[in-house]
Amino acid sequence: MIDAVRWFLARVAEYSLSAVSSWDNFTAAIGEVLGTFTRLTSGLAWPYLLASVTIAGVAYRLSRKSHVPSAPSFSAFLFPRGVYGHPSAKLDYRFYLVSALLNVLLIFPMLAGISVLAGRMAKAFLIGYLAWNPLVTLPAPGLFAAALGFYLLHDFMNYCAHLLLHKVPLLWSFHQVHHSADVLTPVSAYRAHPLEFFVSAILRAPVIGLAFVFYENVPAQDVAITMISGISLVGFIYGFSGPHLQHSHLPISYGPLLDRILVTPLVHQTHHSLDPRHHDKNFGVKFALWDWLFGTLCLPDRHESLRFGLVGSNKDDFATVGKLYVGPFQRAGGLIRGSLTSGPLTRSQDAVRSEGL
Repeated sequence: MIDAVRWFLARVAEYSLSAVSSWDNFTAAIGEVLGTFTRLTSGLAWPYLLASVTIAGVAYRLSRKSHVPSAPSFSAFLFPRGVYGHPSAKLDYRFYLVSALLNVLLIFPMLAGISVLAGRMAKAFLIGYLAWNPLVTLPAPGLFAAALGFYLLHDFMNYCAHLLLHKVPLLWSFHQVHHSADVLTPVSAYRAHPLEFFVSAILRAPVIGLAFVFYENVPAQDVAITMISGISLVGFIYGFSGPHLQHSHLPISYGPLLDRILVTPLVHQTHHSLDPRHHDKNFGVKFALWDWLFGTLCLPDRHESLRFGLVGSNKDDFATVGKLYVGPFQRAGGLIRGSLTSGPLTRSQDAVRSEGL
């Protein structure tokens, strides 16, 4: 056990410092940031952005044809000054610039260390303890089915993590950062405290470990048929579904069926809504399927006006990049001190929301 802990700490240190361990590694890390809009493995790759703009264009045309009050031009429809010039949006821009560097230089390498540990532990358990023999070959249909299965399982764990971030008051202290946005733009998706990444990574670790063992002996050329430029074909297709519009002012619905399968813009915007009817709803990250299955799905009318932000919070607590990073630790510390004097953290989510904690 002690050896395993030492190995994990060594890997964390290795991956955490890898970006600054040499000039070549540092420039490579900066290159990762600069390649955000060109690598298909990045959610902000230009083909995906173009797909989202196209979906918004279709929504604009439909609004004009249906005589629904709309913006005078597509650019005004897509980038209204009141949204993109809002103080909350400007804070998102600053937060993104800081977090992009922090993630590449520190957070993502640490998460990579967790993934490596997950693979090692899964191998020790499945192969060493259960004596499971990994596959050495799989027909193409099986490979595509496995790719889809792991993608869905990965997203299900993200759903579970998101649920915990809302339901556990201590974790909600950190997830508040994301919900503190008063307006939604695609950049708002990146207003997330780093601790969230670790919560999700820990829950996804068994899936990552299982995939590591599953594919370990499958020839790379076989796995390649399910990949496009280093990304799963399933993830590549998902990138064209308009995920950037989830955090936007455009309440776009894809219809009653797809709104129950994918996290469409309207579905996720409802999750951010201040309306009490929408609290604790729509926890899905990529697929709304989990909300549909577990009774947490809410589909409002697309013409319903939604307001975003935190109920009863002190806006000054979320006014700067520094407060978005440090504030959650202070609030979490207050909750821990309170639990030591008044008992376990058992307050309801609505109570936590209303207190702005």
